[in-house]
Amino acid sequence: MRIEETQESDFLQVVDLVKRVVNKDILPHFSNEGQALFTSKVRSDVETTFDKSKFQNLKLIENNKVIGFAALRENYYITHLFIDTNFQNKGLGKLLLDNLLSLTESSEVRLRASVNAQNFYESQGFVATEGEQNVDGVRFVPMRLVRT
Repeated sequence: MRIEETQESDFLQVVDLVKRVVNKDILPHFSNEGQALFTSKVRSDVETTFDKSKFQNLKLIENNKVIGFAALRENYYITHLFIDTNFQNKGLGKLLLDNLLSLTESSEVRLRASVNAQNFYESQGFVATEGEQNVDGVRFVPMRLVRT
């Protein structure tokens, strides 16, 4: 197992990974409207993260297959952190998050946690900055990590 920067050639594997995790872990928490909106944006949102001028991306690889993906925008905002559902609860999310955080010296890192991931982020030191939000049926919790 290894962690590396993503390459353009990883795009379709990353989109497939994100779609699979979204369908299983995230969409069940959304309204029908939120599900349709979120699903319609997965590919374009991943494509945006491949802009190396604004994002730093990492992939977690097992047997030449992308099983994890994380993206950091402008050195302070995590937009994506996904682990293949078959590899969850093995410490790989923490491993990928730690590697992503090592790419920035920002004193504060922010994200919007899906409601199913809030406990994970809290266990990594993130705190909610507001209560749960619901925008067009998409539920999330704004969070931040203050680093010293």
